[in-house]
Amino acid sequence: MSSKPVSIIVAALLPSFGIGSKGTLPWKLRKEMKYFRNVTSKVSDPTKINAVVMGRKTWESIPEKFRPLPNRYNVIITRQDLTKLEKEVGVSYENEINDALIKLQKLDHIEKIFIIGGAEIYNSSIITQLVNNLLITEIKHSKNVEVEMDTYLNKEYILNNFEKRTKDELQSFIGDMDLGETETIVEGDFEYQYEFYTRK
Repeated sequence: MSSKPVSIIVAALLPSFGIGSKGTLPWKLRKEMKYFRNVTSKVSDPTKINAVVMGRKTWESIPEKFRPLPNRYNVIITRQDLTKLEKEVGVSYENEINDALIKLQKLDHIEKIFIIGGAEIYNSSIITQLVNNLLITEIKHSKNVEVEMDTYLNKEYILNNFEKRTKDELQSFIGDMDLGETETIVEGDFEYQYEFYTRK
């Protein structure tokens, strides 16, 4: 059985690789949200679905009416006692991300695995080499205004251990999805590009 690709998908503000402030995002990027939904939902085999893995706080930050994320198998990493959690269709809980990934690798109906937050899970999975692919939406403020951030990806580790791939390689990884604008996209006060990194 071939190993399922495990990837991080995240939007990060350059140059700091900031990903949040006070538990929320300092931007609302409609096209980027659509990209996230499409990338994490798209499968090449119609009999399969992708898995999205997240921490409890990320899960709770999703409005209840949008939970679980549709057309994806939702896995929540929590420190809570798993025996006391209510069972939900399309949702599973694990105490450790390693356990979650091991179980997902064994499920025949899962095609790809995406880690979608938060910062602790992002950084630990990068450093412990649980992921080899990073899908990073690289954001800049269009007027070079400093944006307050207090939560970051491990920029130094990423730049030392991963390399940015070409747009063609990104397209190949995500499939025949229409990226629309392939260069810089502008929404409100922010401009951004979709980037793809793989471990060196």
